[in-house]
Amino acid sequence: MQSIEIIETSSYLPHKQISNTFLNEKFNLPENWIYKRTGIKNRYYITSEETIVDLAIHVAKDILTKTTIDVQKIGNIIVASTSSDRIMPGISFEVQKALNIQKCTCLDIVAGCSGFINAFNIARQGLVLGDTEYALVIGVETISKFLNFEDVGTSILLGDGAGATLIGITSHFKKYQSDIQSIGQSGDILTCHHGEKLYMNGKAVYKYAVTKVIENIQDVVNKANETLDTIKYIIPHQSNIRILNSIAEKLLLEKSKIYVNLDKVGNTFCASIPIALDEMCEKKVLQKR
Repeated sequence: MQSIEIIETSSYLPHKQISNTFLNEKFNLPENWIYKRTGIKNRYYITSEETIVDLAIHVAKDILTKTTIDVQKIGNIIVASTSSDRIMPGISFEVQKALNIQKCTCLDIVAGCSGFINAFNIARQGLVLGDTEYALVIGVETISKFLNFEDVGTSILLGDGAGATLIGITSHFKKYQSDIQSIGQSGDILTCHHGEKLYMNGKAVYKYAVTKVIENIQDVVNKANETLDTIKYIIPHQSNIRILNSIAEKLLLEKSKIYVNLDKVGNTFCASIPIALDEMCEKKVLQKR
């Protein structure tokens, strides 16, 4: 089977920075209360002049400034989001229009916080089957529009942002292994209905994250015939520092092995992993081989 590689990455955060100081005053909280419970210092919200499509187009155009590929060879644009402004046209179609790609398959997916990983896996399948040469995978959120600012539990966690990866076929062997599972039976622990605000059962989400995520990591490592010792970094969804620390502890890993940028950007749902990937590439923590 053919191998794929990440060719370029990009990320974008809106200009409106929301500090813990602002939220402390809003909710009348002690100075370090938010940071101790979440690991977050800042998060970002879109302004009235920005839309979710603007964020997606920004990272798409930025990624193309970093590569010399023919944009017309991008055959798939897949966007993962839980906070689109409308039912149709999808965000991916707007990205295609902005890039002026003449022939392309566009797809928006809604899969909660795991949306980017699902989108990446779908894009990879199209590449290895020979359907296309390059794919653009975007995770983008403007979740601040759906926050209930009477609910301190969600308001202190979540923020907006976008991240993208351009992927393509490579002649070099690159190991890829996935173990993606959906559990619809637990869907009621994190919901957002049309016209309503986001609801999260924090305790249930925490329990899910420190059990199912750990099982998932172990399963995918085993399927790849690797061990946790051979894994250099785990790049998780940037949920909550307590969850990430618990994952490290239960897997008997050094905390430095789990990449965290949660403190700077907050929990950005589908955008969190591609934003972290781009940060790691910018810092040269991840490098091409």
